[in-house]
This record gives sequence, structure tokens and C-alpha cells, in this order.
Amino acid sequence: MSNELTYKAKENLRRNEESRKKESKYVKLDPAEKRILRFNAEKMEPVEVEFDGKKSVRYQYIVTDPNDPVQQEKYFTVSKRTSAVIDTYLLEGKTILTIHRIGAGKDTQYIITPA
Repeated sequence: MSNELTYKAKENLRRNEESRKKESKYVKLDPAEKRILRFNAEKMEPVEVEFDGKKSVRYQYIVTDPNDPVQQEKYFTVSKRTSAVIDTYLLEGKTILTIHRIGAGKDTQYIITPA
């Protein structure tokens, strides 16, 4: 007896994942995933978050997917270092950026480039 999923089952699971991502208010990237996002420089703020019982400041941006006709606003929250890179591009007037996630957990890094 095989545990291999059928094509239809895999498609159902993929559709569920896509639906969860679409319905979420937050942008979450998987390791090695790349996404293009439009940043709204007027809608960003520092937020306090808790990791492992410790409070720290992260930077929350309001972003949209420029390829999505609905243009649903979502939150993209990053570290101080990543925020500094994003802010540098925003100051240059570059609001559409490619975000490339590398690593996982505490070793996560984002490579940010203009799209």
C-alpha cells in the first residue's frame, strides 16, 4: 500500500495553502521564496513583538502585490536591519521591491532589491 498522494490530492493541498496565504493579513515567505511587493512609505510603523519571552521592536510595513488586481493590503514585518535596507530604497523612490528569503528560524535573512 502506497502513501503517495494522488495528483488531485496534491492540487487540493496546494489550493488550501494558496487560500490561507491569500486570506492572511500578513505576508509570509517560505525559505528560498521570492516575492515582489509594493511598499507604502506612508503606512509603516515600529511594533513591539515577543519572541521566546523577550520583547523587541520590529518594523511593520503595509504592502500590496503589484501583480494582484485586488491590491489587498497586507502587513510585512521585519527586523531593524532589514527595515534599514527597505527604507534606503524607499528614500530613493523605489517602492516596488523584490524580497528573497534565505534561511529559516533565527537564521532568516531577507535580500531586498528593486524590482
